[in-house]
This record gives sequence, structure tokens and C-alpha cells, in this order.
Amino acid sequence: MNPLTAHCQANAPALDDSAVAEWLPQLPGWTHENGGLRARFEFDNFYQVMAFANAVAELAHAQDHHPDMSLSYGMATVRWSTHSAGGKVSLNDVICAAQVSALPEVSP
Repeated sequence: MNPLTAHCQANAPALDDSAVAEWLPQLPGWTHENGGLRARFEFDNFYQVMAFANAVAELAHAQDHHPDMSLSYGMATVRWSTHSAGGKVSLNDVICAAQVSALPEVSP
């Protein structure tokens, strides 16, 4: 399964910690903490932060899977978890994390 081209599925089950650990090498910059996938993105200015946030919102809407986000000048934090999986990581979170990392607003 290629998370860059996959689509989220309703009622995705939680992944166990070992399955999440297997996906993490494909998600550079993402960590598995407090039951979710989390990454921090840095930008030069608030305009870029908002462009990124809007791109994440479009992705989330298209996938019908929505993150928790924190925004400030020059920084955005994104956290994915799946409510229907008890707030734990599901394959949906892996898909969305990979797709966020591939956004053009994100520098490699």
C-alpha cells in the first residue's frame, strides 16, 4: 500500500505499536506519541503557515479525516489519530501524515 495514493477508509482499526513502528521510517519527521502521529513544520512567516494549514485542510476534507493542528508564527504542529479507533493510530493517520509531508508547502 502506497500511503501517498491511498484513500482513508471508514472505521479503520487501530494499529498496534509494532505496526506503527514499521510505518515510521516512511514518515520522516513524524513521531508516535500520546497515541497519535505528530510532526512540527517550520516556515519563514505566518503567511506560509496559513498556506500550509489550508493545504492540510483541503487534504483532510478530501480524505474525510481531520487532524489536530496548532499554528503560530513560523510553525505548525499536526497530530493525527483516529477517534473511531479509540484515539489511536490507524492506517488513515499513516496515509494522511505521508500526504501532508508530500505537500509542496513543506520543504524536504
